Amino acid sequence: MPAESIIARPKPTYWLSYVLVMPVAGFMATAVIGGALCGLLDYKPTRPEFFAGWGVATVLVTLFALNIDRRRPHFELTDTALRIGRGASATVIPLEEIESAVFGLPGHTPWWFRVLRFAPQSRGVHGFISMTRANTLFIRFGQGRYVPLCLYYTWMHNGRELMEALRERLREKMVGAESYTAAEVQALGLPRFSRVGVARG
Repeated sequence: MPAESIIARPKPTYWLSYVLVMPVAGFMATAVIGGALCGLLDYKPTRPEFFAGWGVATVLVTLFALNIDRRRPHFELTDTALRIGRGASATVIPLEEIESAVFGLPGHTPWWFRVLRFAPQSRGVHGFISMTRANTLFIRFGQGRYVPLCLYYTWMHNGRELMEALRERLREKMVGAESYTAAEVQALGLPRFSRVGVARG
């Protein structure tokens, strides 16, 4: 009997975070872009004009983020495939095409990232990214393609369940960290999580 498919996607609290995050992003966009334009035009906006620009920027940034988030952070694991994203832009990886998988990314990271752990202000960011790297499942499939996948986030509904089920289904294809090639180690210094990449060289 086929196992029930597992779908992982953001929890409602993830969308509520837009209320806090997007006004800040809109303010930054207004300050940077609006400030540059006003400098070029030698124009000083009034307070109502600034707030109007901030409102427009917040709406535009929110719509842009929603367009990405409604498609990209959506994962489905079935008996036969792993689906990343939704709609026409989704990536479908048949489980039989997966050649091997490694749990945990290489220890090699850029020097500036290693420096973060010494600064009190950025120690938390360094710890979070390090945790993510340690709990990422690196999946290799056809023609040198790969995807570093980590869904162990509190804001991801069914993320842990999908990851554990995927590791179980790939248990015969799991290999050690010594299998990383030099090209993969280099590429994974700054990985694009949940995005398909191609190992060069």
